[in-house]
Amino acid sequence: MEQKDCFTYGQLAIVCSNLAKAAEKQTKTEMSSLFKDLSSYFFESLPVTKEFNNEEYGALVQKDIDALYSEVTNSGEKVGDRGALRCATWGKKVTSIHKSLLARYAKQKEILLEGNNVYVCEACGYIAISEQVPSLCPICKAPSSRFIQIKKGA
Repeated sequence: MEQKDCFTYGQLAIVCSNLAKAAEKQTKTEMSSLFKDLSSYFFESLPVTKEFNNEEYGALVQKDIDALYSEVTNSGEKVGDRGALRCATWGKKVTSIHKSLLARYAKQKEILLEGNNVYVCEACGYIAISEQVPSLCPICKAPSSRFIQIKKGA
């Protein structure tokens, strides 16, 4: 897999957000706050995106499934990195579920969300649309405490 020379604002926002969560779990409050500030800065610096286009997103998701996860798997196998292999396996499963959710949303629109909440597993990224938080992540087996609820409009 080729190393990138630079990252997008979105990628930096996500990395800083994850570092903020890690620092918070280590009770490093000041560090967590600084990473949150950086994450907010990069998120707010993102260019305005065009309207949601399910076909474009679907094609990008399929590219991830077909090519990128294979690259990660091959790299992990070459160096014997079990963590990378686990990440690729979970990532591919979660991305396939995301593709299914995109297709369902394209057909049902807001009806899909009526009476339901949206929860995201912090461990693997699995998205659950349900009335209640799942008791266990079906992908990585994380407990309900690892899910965060996404508020409408977020």
